[in-house]
Amino acid sequence: MNSKIQVISINNENLYVDKEIITKSPILKQILDRSENYEISIDIQYDILETIFTFYENHKNEKEIVKTGPLEKQSNFQNLINKKDYQMLEKLSLQKQQQLIQVCYDLQYNQLLNIACASLANKLQYMDTMAIRQMFNIQQDQSKEKLERISLENKWLKE
Repeated sequence: MNSKIQVISINNENLYVDKEIITKSPILKQILDRSENYEISIDIQYDILETIFTFYENHKNEKEIVKTGPLEKQSNFQNLINKKDYQMLEKLSLQKQQQLIQVCYDLQYNQLLNIACASLANKLQYMDTMAIRQMFNIQQDQSKEKLERISLENKWLKE
């Protein structure tokens, strides 16, 4: 039987997580190894931690899937992953999904990182450039002529 580790979020809320799930993250494993009371305090929001730990709880008896290349048909993304995982990612706002990706990257939870990145790419694929710029607060710093030239050089991306 796995022992439970108390994880305290930045919101000062507690989660109790199997040690096996904690140790999938090399970063959390190091923190746990330094802990004297099997307790981890971490500056991450409760809802993001809950999403991560729920994902790994749902997949703890499965072999980790590593995708080594890009997904071929983004429009069929929902058919490429577990239905529960798809629903979990779909209910997240884009801002929460970005936070999830950053936390997974920082904690090195690579399986969820890969799926969350693919999900975000799937959402962004049909958005126009201006909407994406607004979403990520990207300022336009190139001339119209240069943008047209870049668009022509990269028109294969739209195919």
